[in-house]
Amino acid sequence: MHEATIAQSILNIVTDRLKSVGVAACALSVEIVLGEFRNVDPESLSFAFDSMKDFCPATSNCRLDINVINASALCSENAHNYRPVAELAYRCPACDGGIAKMVHGEELDVVNLIIEVADEEKKHARIAG
Repeated sequence: MHEATIAQSILNIVTDRLKSVGVAACALSVEIVLGEFRNVDPESLSFAFDSMKDFCPATSNCRLDINVINASALCSENAHNYRPVAELAYRCPACDGGIAKMVHGEELDVVNLIIEVADEEKKHARIAG
């Protein structure tokens, strides 16, 4: 299950970012974008993340938000922008051309991290990227 490896990588990114804050902090949520052609099951990724996050106290209350991005491609015949689907053998419905270039659908990126900084007022900080 490669979702466990991906979950560990996300947690590593979060903990590295928390260390860079310079004060005691914990992660409240991390948002990722996940392309539908990335071959990652969102439910398995969430399960793996939730199973591992307790190993670090700073991530134990962290929520993983997954935004799945639909695939889009340019066809090889007429550069139509279309959504490749298995039912059409991933070919363009307008001209039957194959995929020339993927536009979206292969993403796997951490896009937002919300942390809580430990101080007397318990301020929230939003750290993007």
